[in-house]
Amino acid sequence: MPLLLFLTRLYYIFITLAIFSFSLIGFLRNLIKVYGKLEDTILISNKTWINLLSVPKYYFKYFYITGFLWITCIIIEVIILKNNFIGIFSLFIHLFEDDYKEIYYKETYEYYGKQSIEECILALFMIEIQVIRRAFECFFIEKPSLNSKMFIAHHIVGITYYIATGLAVIVEGLWNLGVFDKDRFTFFPSFSNFIKWNKISAVILFIYASYHQHVLHRRLASLRSSPLTPTSTSSTSKNTKSSIYLIPKGDWFEYISSAHYFAEILIYFSFVILTKGMNLTIWLVLIWTIIGLGIMARENEFWGRERFREKWPKRWIIIPFVY
Repeated sequence: MPLLLFLTRLYYIFITLAIFSFSLIGFLRNLIKVYGKLEDTILISNKTWINLLSVPKYYFKYFYITGFLWITCIIIEVIILKNNFIGIFSLFIHLFEDDYKEIYYKETYEYYGKQSIEECILALFMIEIQVIRRAFECFFIEKPSLNSKMFIAHHIVGITYYIATGLAVIVEGLWNLGVFDKDRFTFFPSFSNFIKWNKISAVILFIYASYHQHVLHRRLASLRSSPLTPTSTSSTSKNTKSSIYLIPKGDWFEYISSAHYFAEILIYFSFVILTKGMNLTIWLVLIWTIIGLGIMARENEFWGRERFREKWPKRWIIIPFVY
C-alpha cells in the first residue's frame, strides 16, 4: 500500500481507538470531559491540571480556518489550475510519493485510481462548503463562554482532522485527478457525468443534513444570550444567568438529544453514498465520526440527566432507533 494512503487511514484508526480507549478508562475519561459544560461532571477535587491541559473552547473556529485554507489550496491546485507538482498540496504529496514513477507505478494506480474525477470534485466542494458553513457559525452564531475550555488533545485532533479529511475525501482518486500524471485530468468533466444516482443522492443528503445542522446550531446558540467574558461571570447576576444551559428543543431536538451530532454523521454518510461505499478511507472517516460523536453524545446525555433530572426528555441519544 502506498505510504500516503496508509498514513491517512492509520490516522483515523488511531484517533478512533484512542477516544474509544479513553472512554473506558476512568482518569482518561475525565480528559474527554474537559469540553465545555462537561467539565462540571469531572469527579475529582483538584482540577488545576485542567488549566494546564486545556485551551479556550472558542478556539474551535481554528479547526475550520485551517480546513478552509487547506481544502482551498487543493481545489485551486488540482481542479482549477491543474498545476502538477508546483504548489503546496503537490509538495505535500511529493513528501510521501516522490518516487512513484520508478518503483510504485502499478501500485500507485491500483490504490489511487479507484475514485472517479467527478466523485473527487464533488467531495472537495462538499467538504469545502462544510468548513465554510461551520466557520461562519463559529464566528457569527455560536456564543461560547470565554471561560469554557476543551482538552488540548481535542484541539490537536480538530486541527489535524480537517487536514486529513481534506485529503481523505479524494486520496483514492489522486491518480484520476492527475496528481501523478497531469494528462489524466486536463478538462473539467461534462455536466452529464455528474447526473448519476450516487452523486445526486449524496448531494441531496449533504444539503439536507447541512441545513438541519445549521438550524440545530442556531437553536443551541439561542439558549444563551451572549458570549461571556471571564470577569463577567462573577460580576453580575444577569451575566451569570445567561450562562445557564437550557434543554435544547425544536427541529430534530424533539427526537434526539444530540441531534446536531446526528446531522454531522449524515453529512459524512453522504460521502459514502457519493463513492458507492467503495472507498475504505471515507468509511474510516465515518466510523470515527460515529464513535467520536457517539461518546460525546453519551457524556452530554449523562450531563443532561444529572442536571435536569425528570425534566430531561426521553429521546434517542444520537441515532434514531439505534442509540
